[in-house]
Amino acid sequence: MTIKDVAKKAGVSISTASYALNGKPNVHPKTRDRILQIAESLNYYPNAHAKNLKSRRSNNIGVFIYGFAGPIFSDLLEGINMQLQKHGYNIIVSSGTTSSVLLRQRSVDAAIIFDSNLKDQEIKNFSENHPIVVLDRYLDGKNIYHSMIQNKELVYDFMKKVLMEKKYKKIAYLSGPEDSFNNIERYEGFKQALSELNINNHVYLQGDFTIEAGYNTALQLIEKNEIPEFIYCANDELAVGVIKAFNEKGIKIPEQCALAGFDGIQLTDFITPKLTTIAINHFEWGRQIAGFITRILSNQNAYPLKNPDASILMRQTI
Repeated sequence: MTIKDVAKKAGVSISTASYALNGKPNVHPKTRDRILQIAESLNYYPNAHAKNLKSRRSNNIGVFIYGFAGPIFSDLLEGINMQLQKHGYNIIVSSGTTSSVLLRQRSVDAAIIFDSNLKDQEIKNFSENHPIVVLDRYLDGKNIYHSMIQNKELVYDFMKKVLMEKKYKKIAYLSGPEDSFNNIERYEGFKQALSELNINNHVYLQGDFTIEAGYNTALQLIEKNEIPEFIYCANDELAVGVIKAFNEKGIKIPEQCALAGFDGIQLTDFITPKLTTIAINHFEWGRQIAGFITRILSNQNAYPLKNPDASILMRQTI
C-alpha cells in the first residue's frame, strides 16, 4: 500500500494525506482522524527512511523496553550502546506507545525488543524488511531472531540444588507481575523442582519486581507471624526489599529465613547479608546482541545468537 491508496480511499489529495499522516497542523481534525483510520485499515504507515532515497538508512537502532525503572536495563543498554557506537550506529531507547510509532514509521534500521506489550503483528510488519531481536517472547517470522534468558531451566537447577542440600520444607515464591514472561518462566522452574522432590506445598506471594514490593511483603509476613524457612524471589530487587525489612525487624538471615534472587544486580554487592542469586551478565548480553545486529545490517555472516551467560553466586542469605 502507498500514500496514493490512502488518499484515494479517503477522497483527499496526496498532500492532504501526507499532512495528516505526518501530524501537520493544516488538516481539519475530523479529516485527519478519517485518514489515520483508513491508513490503519490498509496497514499503511509513513516510511521515515523515504527521506533518504540513496541509502534508505537512518543509522538508528531501536531498543524498545517495557520501562526505565530497575538496574538491569542500565547494564543491558550500556552493552548495546558501546557496541553500536563502534560500528557508527545510534541507539534510540523507547517505551510504550512511542515504540509502536517508531516501528510503524520505519524510523530505525533494526530493533531490539524487550517489551512484551508490543503486539506480535506490529513486530512482524516491521520485520518484513528489517531485522529484529526479541528478548522476552518466542515469535516466529521473517528476520526475527531470539536471545532468551533460560529462566525456567536456571531456576529449576538452582532450586533442586538448594533443596537437596538444605532440606527446606516451608517454602515461598515471591513473584513479579503475573503477566511477565520472565516471572512465568521462573515460577514454572520453581514448581517443577519442588514437584520432582515431592514437595507438594508452597506459599505464593504476589509482588511486582520492585524493592518496595519485597519490603512490604516481608513486613506482612512478620506481622502475621508466617515467615517461611526459605523465600525464592523472582528478582533481586524483591530480595533486597525483603532483606531491608528483615534487618529492620531483627529477623536473622538465613537462620530464621533464607532467601535467594535472580539477576545479579550490582546493588546486591552492597547489602548485608550479601544475596545468593542467579546472576545474568546483562552487559555482555547487550554487547553480543548489538554485534549480531550490526553484522546483519552490514551483510556479514551473522554468528549464531547466543543466550546470555549465567552463574550462581552462593552468598550468606542461604
